[in-house]
Amino acid sequence: MKLIKKTIKEALKTPGFSLLYIAGVAFTVAFTIIYGMLLYSQLGPVYPEYDRSSTVYAHTMVITEGYNRSSQAIGRKFIEEFLRDKLKSTDGMTAILSYNGDFPMVQTDGHGPDFHAEVRHVEPSFFKFYNYEFKAGKPFSQEDFDSSLHVADISERIADRLFGSAEEAVGKDISIDHVNYRIRGVFREGSALNVDSYGEVFLPYSFRVGPNGYQDALRSYLGPLRVAFKVKPGKEAALREELQDICRRINAMDTTESNFYLPGISNHMEHVLTDTNVEFDWDRERTDDERFKIKGASSVAHMIKPFLIALLVVLVIPALNISGLIGARMDRMASELGVRRCFGANRRRLMGMVLSENLVLTLAGGIFGLIAAWLISVLAGNFLLQFTPLAYDSGMSFGSNASFITGETAFAPLLFLFSLAICLVLNLISAWIPAHRALRSQITESLNSKR
Repeated sequence: MKLIKKTIKEALKTPGFSLLYIAGVAFTVAFTIIYGMLLYSQLGPVYPEYDRSSTVYAHTMVITEGYNRSSQAIGRKFIEEFLRDKLKSTDGMTAILSYNGDFPMVQTDGHGPDFHAEVRHVEPSFFKFYNYEFKAGKPFSQEDFDSSLHVADISERIADRLFGSAEEAVGKDISIDHVNYRIRGVFREGSALNVDSYGEVFLPYSFRVGPNGYQDALRSYLGPLRVAFKVKPGKEAALREELQDICRRINAMDTTESNFYLPGISNHMEHVLTDTNVEFDWDRERTDDERFKIKGASSVAHMIKPFLIALLVVLVIPALNISGLIGARMDRMASELGVRRCFGANRRRLMGMVLSENLVLTLAGGIFGLIAAWLISVLAGNFLLQFTPLAYDSGMSFGSNASFITGETAFAPLLFLFSLAICLVLNLISAWIPAHRALRSQITESLNSKR
């Protein structure tokens, strides 16, 4: 408390320096936290994707014939014959339609203007796989799915908008592009940055996905779906081996010269930060296993590099400015430090005094930065999203109603502590350098400096 009072007293003597110092720290903390929110939303364990560390995606199938290649998403026939309940290395899986409709409209029957909604086509296992919380009713059932019924699960926000509450929505009909769907359940909505799990309306894909029309066996396995697996601990390599074995068995049964591969396997970070175009080796001398390429850490590093550079620039530039401010302040304090040294204060004690005062100012700037980050994320979070590379595939089609920064992310204590720790280290270094230089000068030089 004595240190805080002393720091406030000294800060009032130099209000310009103090305000600039606090503002610089606040800007750095706010920017770091906002960037952290965006990254954490897509990479951290957040609702409803709490199991991202064990999630693996398959999204592409490749068929080659000589040097000709055709690739497509995964077919329902392939999933049922080879994947569902047949893999020993997984604790669950779900299939999702790999493309969405073109801005489907929800009709309000005259109770306000029609509005866009993010509609996803999924299967019943989707809601358990992604830990969705239902506020009323239940997800559509396996019987609904198998019967290709027109049923739907909607977000709590849409339920409130159309029916007044989640309870009132269950059992009612919702009209999407003038087609009616019976509402089975109402769920708590997640962040629109969760590109795999986010939706405002979920429909069964069973009434949209049927046989693909191909006559030959290999191409009959193609389709419009992507698959997410929940891998058992330490079993990711085993899953890849199981999938390779499936490909080998299919190729052994096929009587044509075609070859079948599943190259698009990626963990969550690779899936989010890289595209689905997988490195593929066309050397005819290589084995199937050698051709089975997995996108790796190099692609992730390439995609995340702009984030790291931007973050480094934002952290280093304020640190340099703060170092210059502290250098100017140390010049003004030179005579005071000289007097203290004459009365027996050693350099270590004086260094501790300077760093302690800057620590208090840094903590003050950190608190203001945290408040600024919260305000910006609430008032302008969707606007800022347009300037981040991760957002191109997430929220741009969802309109202004979609929620990007959720409370779970905005108030994550680890984000604030991590951001503040980075700023503390940089600011203490930026304070230590000019203070160390000033304290190395001779006492007579300090005493004869201008007051």
